[in-house]
Amino acid sequence: MFAAFIIAMLVFTFISSDLRVDAADTAAVKKLSAPTIVPEARYDSADTHPYNKQTNTIIVDWNDVKNAKKYVLYVKGGAYTSYTKYKTVTASKCTVTNLKRCTNYKFKVRAVNGSVKSSFSKVVTIKTARMDYDQRGWEAICKVVTHEVGGMDGDIWDKPIVYAADCITNAYTYAKYTNHPIFTPYLKRYNCIQDVLYKSGGYISEAALTNRGVTYYKVPEKVKQAVYGALYCKAYYKGIKNDFSIFWWCNTRTRVTSSKVSYCFQLPWGGYGCFWNQYWG
Repeated sequence: MFAAFIIAMLVFTFISSDLRVDAADTAAVKKLSAPTIVPEARYDSADTHPYNKQTNTIIVDWNDVKNAKKYVLYVKGGAYTSYTKYKTVTASKCTVTNLKRCTNYKFKVRAVNGSVKSSFSKVVTIKTARMDYDQRGWEAICKVVTHEVGGMDGDIWDKPIVYAADCITNAYTYAKYTNHPIFTPYLKRYNCIQDVLYKSGGYISEAALTNRGVTYYKVPEKVKQAVYGALYCKAYYKGIKNDFSIFWWCNTRTRVTSSKVSYCFQLPWGGYGCFWNQYWG
C-alpha cells in the first residue's frame, strides 16, 4: 500500500513538473511564426506523391517553426467538405492517406506551443493521381513519349507531346480503374504501366529504346511536364488541355472518317489506331 502511494506521488510529481515546463514554455513564447508548406515535388521524387500510392496518399511537408512543439494539419477536399483537422504531429511533415483518386485537396497548417498558436500557413492545393506508378513506370512513360514525339523541336509538336502522354496513360487507367470493356480484358494481365509499355507488344521494349539512344536522362523537361499533366488530370504543359478520350497517339480525338493524312498502326488487341489524324494533310 505504502509502495503504491510512493509510486503515485512520483507519477504526480513527474506530470506536475512536465506541466510546469509546458506552462513556462508557453509563457516564454508570446508568438509563433506561421509555417510555410513546401512546394509540391512533381518530378523524379516521391516526396509529395509516394510511389505506388499516388492515387490515395499525399505527403505534406513544411518548414520547422522556432519554439513550435506541435503542428496541426487541416485538409479540405474529397470527403472533407470543409476544412477538417486531420492530425496533430510533432514532425514538420504529415502523410495523408485514404484519399480519392484524381481529386484536389487543400492543406493548411499551424504551429502550436501550449496555448500559443500561430496563424495558418498559406493554403496549398495538391492533387492525387489518376494511376499508381513507381519510378521505373514514370521513366517508362517519359521515355516512350520522348521516342515518339518528345525529341522534336518547335511549337508544332506541343499538342502531340501532350496527347501522346494522354493516350499512354488513358488505356491503362481505364483498364485498371473503370473496368473498360475493351482495355481491361487485355491489360489486366499486366501489373504495372512499364509492363504494358515494354512487354505488351503495342509499344516498344526497354532494350529497343536503349539501343536507339532513348535514356531517361535525355528526356526533355517538356515531356516530363506533359506526362505529369496526363497523370494528374491537369493541363500543365503550356496550358494545353489534356484529352482523356483518346487512346491512340494522335493530336486530336481519333476520327476514322477524316480524309486527312494519318499513319495507322495495329493495336495489340486488334484493329487499327490513327497516328496524327487531322494533323497533317
